[in-house]
Amino acid sequence: MRWIFSTTGTFWQLPLRLCLAYVFWMHGAQKVLGMYHGPGLHGFVGYLAGSGVPASLAYLAAFSEFLGAFGMLFGFLTRIAALGLMANMAYATVAVHAKWGFFMNWGGDPTRGHGYEYPMTLFCMALALFIGGGGNLSIDRMIAPKEKRPG
Repeated sequence: MRWIFSTTGTFWQLPLRLCLAYVFWMHGAQKVLGMYHGPGLHGFVGYLAGSGVPASLAYLAAFSEFLGAFGMLFGFLTRIAALGLMANMAYATVAVHAKWGFFMNWGGDPTRGHGYEYPMTLFCMALALFIGGGGNLSIDRMIAPKEKRPG
């Protein structure tokens, strides 16, 4: 339990957390609330169920993005949020984007989708936070047990 809240006393995590919070708020709000021209929870779960994904995992995916955004924003349960986001991006990379290669579809070719460079980048950002924790400017840091120093 101690490991979940522990974090390095550094500030490098803040820009990663804020970027992930913004990206996953936008995508999570599409999936859960139907904002930003998104399908909403019912539409998203239906879409994934049509692809063979169990409904329970579809709900888990939608809420890990939606709630993970808040975890990243405030640095609360950062490692748990990062793990959920990593799972989403790993699945997206393998199931959706890998068949299109590495690069995004910048040319807008309607016969192909986007490659895996973007979900892979988000996965690596979340991985860094999974390893390092929320950082100095996080709720995790405020509630983590303080280490006793010799001396």
